[in-house]
Amino acid sequence: MRRTFHRRRRAQGGCLSFAIGLLAVAALALAAALFITERIEANRPAPTPAATEIPEETVAPEGILVPTSTGFDLDMVLTADSFQEGARPIPVLTPSPTPSPEPTPSPEPTFNPDEPYALVRPQPIGEGFLPVFVKANTDEKKIAITVDECTGAPITSQFAKLAYQYGAKLTLFPSGENCMLKGMGDVLKVCVYQMGFEIENRCFKATSKLYSMNDAMMAAEIWKQEIALSYVLGVRYHPHFLRLYGGDGENDGRTHAYLAQEGYLGIADWTFNGGTMAEGRISGNLAPGNIYYFKSTKEDLRMMELLMEEAKGQGYEMVTMNALFGYDENTWEEGVNVLAEDMPELKDKDVPYYFMKTGDCTWATNLLQRRLIELGYLSEGNADGVFGSGTAAALSAFQAKIGLAATGAADVITQEKIYARTAPRVDE
Repeated sequence: MRRTFHRRRRAQGGCLSFAIGLLAVAALALAAALFITERIEANRPAPTPAATEIPEETVAPEGILVPTSTGFDLDMVLTADSFQEGARPIPVLTPSPTPSPEPTPSPEPTFNPDEPYALVRPQPIGEGFLPVFVKANTDEKKIAITVDECTGAPITSQFAKLAYQYGAKLTLFPSGENCMLKGMGDVLKVCVYQMGFEIENRCFKATSKLYSMNDAMMAAEIWKQEIALSYVLGVRYHPHFLRLYGGDGENDGRTHAYLAQEGYLGIADWTFNGGTMAEGRISGNLAPGNIYYFKSTKEDLRMMELLMEEAKGQGYEMVTMNALFGYDENTWEEGVNVLAEDMPELKDKDVPYYFMKTGDCTWATNLLQRRLIELGYLSEGNADGVFGSGTAAALSAFQAKIGLAATGAADVITQEKIYARTAPRVDE
């Protein structure tokens, strides 16, 4: 019995030793695995700020589009993911038969020698106008790259990541509608708060033609984009520049008056449309002070990469529009309830007369066309704000009627005559 007992103890002892050996091997393997994992994590590159997880779908939540109708404006109310509307009538504005503004000469540019950016910035075309920013007058190897409309979170994120790779800071122009697309809030927050990008105004609807709208509708298109952008950023954000659809209406005095009233610096144009540049011409189109326009498409993304590669190779700095023209960065306020904000109305509606000609797209042209229709020189349905050949012909007929040179251009004297109470009808 005793011998059997000892045998059992020896067998149990052998099993126990074997189990302890297995545990020791497992412990060594675990320690090695932890050491290797730590080395891998230590050598892994840090994620870029733009590497925020972006949802693939870009379908807008239900109800974010605000319908509009002629003669009505909308009180915009933002909820967590949508706009709601409440219509209120707005009177349709008609031209005054006796406008009071007097013509004012264009101011001579004055430069402060102590201001290093005085010569870099463009000058306005006249009193009551803001500058139109097409190019900076500089020899420094700096350019601004802008992305228009920002049609969804995935594509906007790709533009941001590409810019980060090349050390560039973009200026984004999202429409208000696109700001509210799914995932855009997260992308725009990364762009502003982590990457130092600049976001500017592209109107609420990307295809808005401000020059064809009455005062309230024009103001709403600008203001609603600010509210949509501010809402998704979680602050009250203040843009510096407005970009217009197709660049049309850049000399519209009324739009300039509203932008000046709201603290804007001017209207953003561009030097080159980057998406239409030939690949072999990118180097030839690279120059200090240029502003490049890109649509938010995959093809334009490819062209932007070619431009950035060339610019970086030539030692260019790719900066925001504010930085290119020497302005402070856009500001924002925290803790502001943007949903409670009322739309600012246009205060100064007496825009001075200024020379108008074929090709202009302005509200003043719209009013001129209405007056020509009223007097019978232009047929009904042609008040679209675009100064075309039909408007020029009608104006020439009026000028000939009153003994002025039939130039077809609306100089100050012609405007004073056509809005006078005594202006003759075509059949008089």
